[in-house]
Amino acid sequence: MELHWHGEADPNADRAWLIRHLVFETGKGLVAGQWGAGKTFGVLDMSGSVMTGEPFAGRKVMRTGGVLFIAPEGAFEIPVRLRGVVEGKLRGAAMARAATGGPPINPDNLPFVWIEECPPLTKAGSLDRLIATAKAAAAEMDRRFGVPIVLVVIDTVAAGAGFEDENSASETQKVMDAMGTLSRETGAFVLGVDHFGKVSETGTRGSSAKEAAADVVLAMLATRSEAGEISNTRMAVRKVRGARSGYEIPYNLEVVTLGLDEDDEPVTTCIVTWQTQAEQAPQPTKAKERWPQSLRVFRTALSTVLIDDGKDAWPFGSEGPKVLAARVSALRDEFCRAYPVSGETAEKQADAKRKGFTRALKTAMDRGLVATREIGGVDHVWLVAGGQE
Repeated sequence: MELHWHGEADPNADRAWLIRHLVFETGKGLVAGQWGAGKTFGVLDMSGSVMTGEPFAGRKVMRTGGVLFIAPEGAFEIPVRLRGVVEGKLRGAAMARAATGGPPINPDNLPFVWIEECPPLTKAGSLDRLIATAKAAAAEMDRRFGVPIVLVVIDTVAAGAGFEDENSASETQKVMDAMGTLSRETGAFVLGVDHFGKVSETGTRGSSAKEAAADVVLAMLATRSEAGEISNTRMAVRKVRGARSGYEIPYNLEVVTLGLDEDDEPVTTCIVTWQTQAEQAPQPTKAKERWPQSLRVFRTALSTVLIDDGKDAWPFGSEGPKVLAARVSALRDEFCRAYPVSGETAEKQADAKRKGFTRALKTAMDRGLVATREIGGVDHVWLVAGGQE
């Protein structure tokens, strides 16, 4: 392992970006969102930008190259959706560059390759197969286009992971670690497309370990009517490790007609058109709104044990985030001391307190306020981002 000494690195050097201030040159991240909000359209728009150098969501592309798209879900849609990006955006960009003498774009032959399966990342041997496939794709990409692969997309993480329990932190961490290894082996940023849970405020579906381990989390959001109509589409920058986050970039899903099918019916798809002039920082949700009145005792107990029992911990390994965590058993004891119940016997009172704690912990986890994980053989709990006062 290489040693890095303080004082020898350039203190003025910026982070290495694929897309400035949004996506790193290497690492792992997520594009998550609700059904119908255009997650895959957004990722294909990003792919078009990194292949051509055209800005993405108003951000400068710092490194151009090829894209490997791993599509265990909805692969049949890739050709028509990519054609939409070409006809709706890139062909016009190519003409503009030709007129101004800029670097040429060949919209009919882009450095884009996809596969329609993903070996389950939670299973032994799967990562080696995927790395071998990615390296073979990179070699052919270099032969055909003379460029490296700079972006690897997995659409979707749920379809490619092979989860036995999607809420398992250990299984989720294994998948995120695999994405990190794939990035190191290919030199590309690995971006997973994922779904939101039933309640969008809690973020990406499944274990909170997904977003905790990610370097970048982008969320494609929308308002959906009861009839299914989509409006107020925007991309929330939920997390960019070490950089600005917590703002939104509005966009529209524009329908593009690509021609007629054999029945003379129009063939259509969508492209993302960014409304960067309307970019804004969202109003933060007040802590008192995120923490319902029913969790008042739980929240006070947690604050107490984090002060008395809390310790710095790295629940997802040394490369993951540091959190202030406390033992779940200590939290339970403090909660039970403060939680008022009625009961005929001490046994019934203790049972009511235990049930109250279990219910409160589950509610806090479902709302994305706290996370839990076994550390050193002991269950621990901590506040997640946004759950603090």
